[in-house]
Amino acid sequence: MKSFSICCALLCFLQVHTQIKGKVIDINKNPIAFANVMLYTDDNETLIRGDITDENGNFNITSSSNTAEYRLKVSLLGFETWESMPFSYSSGSIKHMPEIVLNELIDQLDAITLVSKKKLIKRTQEGSIINVQESLLTKGSTALQLLERSPGVILDQRNNSFSLNGKSNTTVMINGKVIRIPTADVITMLNGMSADNIELIELLTNPSSKYDADGNAGIINIVLQKNENLGFRGNASISGGYGLGVKQTSSVSLNYGTEKIAAFGTYSFAYDDTLDGFRGIGSTTLPVFGGVTFIDFNSETARINRSQNLNLGVDYQLNKNSTLGASILLNSSRPTINRKNRGLYDFQENPYLDARIHLKSNANWKNYNASSFYEFSSDTHTFTVTTDYINYNNQSPNLVNSSYFNELGEPFQPEGDIYNTGNRGFNETNINVGVMKIDYKTTINEKLVIETGLKGSISKTKNTARIEIEEDGIFVTDDRFISNIETKEQIAALYTQGNYNINSKLNLQMGMRYEYWNQSFDESNLDRKFGKLFPSIFLTKTISDTTSWNIAFTKRITRPNYIDLASYLRYNSPTSVFTGNPQLLPAITNALNITYNYKSLSFSLIGTLEDNPIAYFQVTEDRRSDLAIISPQNLKYQNSLDLQINIPWRISNWWNINWNSTFGYRAYKLLHTPIETTNNYFHYNFNVNQTFNITDKLSLQLSGWYTSNHYNGSYKVDGFGSLNTGIKKSFKNGSSLQFTITDLLKSIDIKSSIGSLTREAYNNVFNVSYRPESARSSIFRLSYTYSFGNSKVKTGNSRTGAKDENSRIN
Repeated sequence: MKSFSICCALLCFLQVHTQIKGKVIDINKNPIAFANVMLYTDDNETLIRGDITDENGNFNITSSSNTAEYRLKVSLLGFETWESMPFSYSSGSIKHMPEIVLNELIDQLDAITLVSKKKLIKRTQEGSIINVQESLLTKGSTALQLLERSPGVILDQRNNSFSLNGKSNTTVMINGKVIRIPTADVITMLNGMSADNIELIELLTNPSSKYDADGNAGIINIVLQKNENLGFRGNASISGGYGLGVKQTSSVSLNYGTEKIAAFGTYSFAYDDTLDGFRGIGSTTLPVFGGVTFIDFNSETARINRSQNLNLGVDYQLNKNSTLGASILLNSSRPTINRKNRGLYDFQENPYLDARIHLKSNANWKNYNASSFYEFSSDTHTFTVTTDYINYNNQSPNLVNSSYFNELGEPFQPEGDIYNTGNRGFNETNINVGVMKIDYKTTINEKLVIETGLKGSISKTKNTARIEIEEDGIFVTDDRFISNIETKEQIAALYTQGNYNINSKLNLQMGMRYEYWNQSFDESNLDRKFGKLFPSIFLTKTISDTTSWNIAFTKRITRPNYIDLASYLRYNSPTSVFTGNPQLLPAITNALNITYNYKSLSFSLIGTLEDNPIAYFQVTEDRRSDLAIISPQNLKYQNSLDLQINIPWRISNWWNINWNSTFGYRAYKLLHTPIETTNNYFHYNFNVNQTFNITDKLSLQLSGWYTSNHYNGSYKVDGFGSLNTGIKKSFKNGSSLQFTITDLLKSIDIKSSIGSLTREAYNNVFNVSYRPESARSSIFRLSYTYSFGNSKVKTGNSRTGAKDENSRIN
């Protein structure tokens, strides 16, 4: 009896360990992951066991059935179901199936709705689409956190800027509508926006001809979920933090939907008390100093920034095909600046001088944008008209007090007009822009889609600036510090493009955009106008469900920002001022991008030829040779070759890593230095995000970024980076609590050198070290977000045609 029991146990053991192994591939011999493999009895009535193929297409089914005949079925969305002939196997054996080839499903089933899991990352000709709702970390996150985790996106809060695949001048949009506020407030808004309401993020590194030709980096478009459920929904968030000063952000958004109307409103308030500064040590030959002068210059700036943003809008559905909408966005900010400069001057001919300069400024800027749109949409045609009016006004008066001491620390008044005891500055910039845009899209057949449209914009920029010098208690205007200029600009654009599916594996998109630009100044010798064609070509070859090649060629223009063209004046020292440059030319970029995508991996090789690129904060001499002008300047050209890599790595169910990096070569030519100079260099940068899912409701993030040595025009900048961390707790009611630490190691100490590449204006040679607030104290923030009401309420979707114009203001 005992022997019989042992035999039965052994028999059961052998049956349990009977295995059926195999591999599933497509017609191109590529493995197919996540296919369903089912083992049935021969009559197809009884399911014995199932498995899912791994990333290499392999499966392994164990069976304890004693049925003599079996059938194997393999299925996956987008492929025809494969079924084997009846087969048998011996208990305890290993059955090796021949390679199973799945054919793609061609016929479309109109009457059946298929529900499937989307890919997290989808590649297109224009870039990537991130289906954020497929990520477990989306719930409870903010829009800003989603962007930080998106491939190729680097958020630089030090400079309040986004970069996409290593390039700046990135446009940030929501539902195709540019966020019309400074980037610091964009960051605040996104940090208060719940990711639960975001459907996807589009990373358009190669925008086609239908987009404005401005910007050489691309577009980040955040697409909100759209549904037709009715009711009321809201979201509120509050954040408090501290570094060397207090940080506070609060926001609330409300949405209300009926069968015909979708209304929405958002209000946010941000308060930031911060401190930063720099030190520069070097020499200059400014004529006013009478020879070579050695300078040790320190600057410490305390800022308090208070900003408010209000966005209101409504959409009205006229009928099932037509929608009418309008929105208005109001932004205001009142930054207070308190800057203390101290310069130690060791002259060649004059005595030693200790100059202490105290600057106070209370600025006030306001911006509003009114938008409206009409859209008609049918199964084969879409017609859209958008109009925008933008007004931006910035007033930034300042008052400067100066005192001077000798090497013994005793106060005295040095000789010379530049050593005044005080001055005051007045700056006002006013910008008005009107935009109209018309777009038409038609589906010719299942293979060909045509889009066309036109756009026109008119703008007027008026800038008034002066600095008055105090003499015997009276402020007198200094001719060196007066600037009044008015600029008018007209832009007209016409585009057309076609998208043609050559076959199921090959797609071609070709487009052409013509833009005419006319700019006129008070001084007619500065006027300029031209018309240019901007072609775009995209070719996509799909190898399999997981593999594809993309080739893209685009030509784009980077116009100077309105502020860069304004002749504002901002006091820096008795012998230098910050200002704009009305003579700036737009940069023209030709780019060729070759991208290989395999599963979630992406490798891109990008070659760029750029004429007239813009470099900021360059020093030039003025006509009187006694004042240093710090302003943006055009380079002759800049050519680059970059390799961009995105590697997501899932180490385990609780540990995910995403690595983005760029390795590149730059070559450019300077025109603004006393001697025209060429330069070339290699550079790299990377961004690594790690997420640790401790529980379903608790996660930890560790992220770091680094950029290597590089150049900004004639300045050399040493490499620098930062390490950040945060922990998030989600609650059952949909709210979340998050604690973050910015610059954990206080490592952002940015060192640069002036005069090491070529001879600078006035033979300037300086080594400069800039330290932001986080380099002195890590910044700690605690944020709480809560959503209420119906989470599926209909959301308004007003839009704009002024993407280009808003980005140039911001």
